[in-house]
Amino acid sequence: MKEMTNVDLAAGLRSRLLYTSIGLAIVVSIIFISVAFNLSTDLGESLEAEHSHYQRDQLKNHIKNLVSKNKKSSFILNENDKTALLTILDEDIIGAEFWFDLQRTQLKKHALYAQNNEISQAIKTNESSEGFFEKEDVRLFWSYQYYPTDNFSLLIVRKTYALDQAISYVVNRLSITAFLTFWLTIWFALFFSALVTKRFEESNDRLKYLATHDVLTGLPNRTFLYQYALAFFHALNIKVSTKKQTKFALYIIDLDKFKDINDTMGHLVGDELLKAISARLNKLCKEYDKNVQVIRYGGDEFVVWSEKTNEEQGRELAEKIVATCRKPIELNHYQFETSVSVGVAFYPQDGVKLDELIKNADIAMYQAKKHRLGFQIFQRDLFTQSEQSISLRGQLNAALQQKEFVLFYQPKVKLPHGNIVGVEALVRWKHPKEGLLTPNVFIDIVEQSMFVHEFTRYIIHQAIFQCRTWLNNNIKLRIAVNISPYNLMDPELVTYIDQQLKEHDVPAEYLEIELTENASMVSIEKTQEVFQQLRGLGVKLSIDDFGTGMSSLAYVKQLNVDYIKIDRSFVTDMVNDKRDEAVIISMLVLCQKLNKLTIAEGVETAEQAEKLAILGCDYAQGYYFSKPLPCDEMTKLIEHQEVGKSVVISQNTIAVK
Repeated sequence: MKEMTNVDLAAGLRSRLLYTSIGLAIVVSIIFISVAFNLSTDLGESLEAEHSHYQRDQLKNHIKNLVSKNKKSSFILNENDKTALLTILDEDIIGAEFWFDLQRTQLKKHALYAQNNEISQAIKTNESSEGFFEKEDVRLFWSYQYYPTDNFSLLIVRKTYALDQAISYVVNRLSITAFLTFWLTIWFALFFSALVTKRFEESNDRLKYLATHDVLTGLPNRTFLYQYALAFFHALNIKVSTKKQTKFALYIIDLDKFKDINDTMGHLVGDELLKAISARLNKLCKEYDKNVQVIRYGGDEFVVWSEKTNEEQGRELAEKIVATCRKPIELNHYQFETSVSVGVAFYPQDGVKLDELIKNADIAMYQAKKHRLGFQIFQRDLFTQSEQSISLRGQLNAALQQKEFVLFYQPKVKLPHGNIVGVEALVRWKHPKEGLLTPNVFIDIVEQSMFVHEFTRYIIHQAIFQCRTWLNNNIKLRIAVNISPYNLMDPELVTYIDQQLKEHDVPAEYLEIELTENASMVSIEKTQEVFQQLRGLGVKLSIDDFGTGMSSLAYVKQLNVDYIKIDRSFVTDMVNDKRDEAVIISMLVLCQKLNKLTIAEGVETAEQAEKLAILGCDYAQGYYFSKPLPCDEMTKLIEHQEVGKSVVISQNTIAVK
């Protein structure tokens, strides 16, 4: 069913107000006329009665005078006396008669004169009375008066002249008044309805604006987007000839690390930042194309709808959005360097419905955020990955409860001889349908979920339990466990590690906690605090993926750790690329000066292992020595080393001779 437009609503309201006002005027007029008519009738009747009483009394007095002059025993009215009496009566009196000593004398009798039942009853009972009645549509008034002291009674009947005059007078003026009242009411109703309708339209427009626009930024909101899309697709379906030719791009824009700004600077600053970004986006898009719609989708997310846009133009606008939002913003004497992640989906290849386009643009946006790409255009393989991520996210809790996460172990060897000195615990997900999943498939999902602390505690528990098992078999190896940067915010992390070490009677130095360097840069103060507490327990500490962050040299000095792990990206081409070799040499020199032991990751060839040993690297780890192994296979590998006489480096394993 189609929604009523503002014009329809206003016209309907105006009509209702007009009809209501006219109806009210009619009701008021009827009440006024009724009251006025009754008042005029009462007034006329009162005047008629008063005048009739006067005539009656005059007639009575004259008759009494005539009776007193006549000394005869019986009263006879002659013609002269009758004429004299008639001169007293008005023309409106159509009947007059009196009774004296039971003798009836009729003075005047008109054709309309008659006696009704009430008059007859009054005469019969000699009871004084009066009233009104009608005969042949003529209203008459009668008055019968009995004078017992004089044994005399008198009846007069007259036309209601005064009453008719009063009613006629009132009716004429009421008609004029009703007519004027009616038209005044109509004009007032028209004026009032126009005024109310105007206010209604203004209020309705305001409510519609508030319903479809964001109060903070003034941009259209999600409701507007769905209404706009509905109208767009409806018009598109009508124009079948242009349907296949139509293309447009939908952008999902998300501010990076906006939550950190809100948490540290407060929501007022966050709101001001959102308004500044909104103004920039709106200005940029309107300059690019005045028909581009910029919408605040919710929170720190924005949507841009750009019509008549192909992939090349879509990429161009995405680049401009990223570049514009990266410009510093000054708020409250603070300068903010913001960045955004943008996902782009195109109609019709990436979806023919709004929800589908938003979902695919959202998938592309998260891919851009994850890899710090700035923007990402949607691709079908991203949907498959996202679909799997959503599925796995919903299974995390059950996987933890059913202990589907297991630990594999990769050895760390001492250079140059290659004897195993420790292992790194690497988690795998034994998925009942997907099989064995590696961390790159699910670790991001875990870190973004509410189970990140529970997951890490589970891994720590399994590692310490395995360490105790090996100690029971006289295998003394340090186990390294990776923790997420989000775990640094767990207030119970250090306490939990301490409890697990004590519960399984494992010396703290057999546990090593690894934290990636770029993650530790999130909050150096918090990292220092947690590391100090862990060091107080006796736990060994290391920075993983060293060299990939932006402030490595500064932060390696501030964090009191035992080991520095050189990222595999520098090891891969170090034999052939002098630049990688130079970087590794500088790292080794720095660590030696700071009394930090070094561990090289991703060693896959003998040449790499030999080169690292020559350069002075302390330990190495990688597929050249061994791939990550389940605990039973890792135990056999360690036991072989323990009984062997000498150890040499061999492809994929430690060979004993």
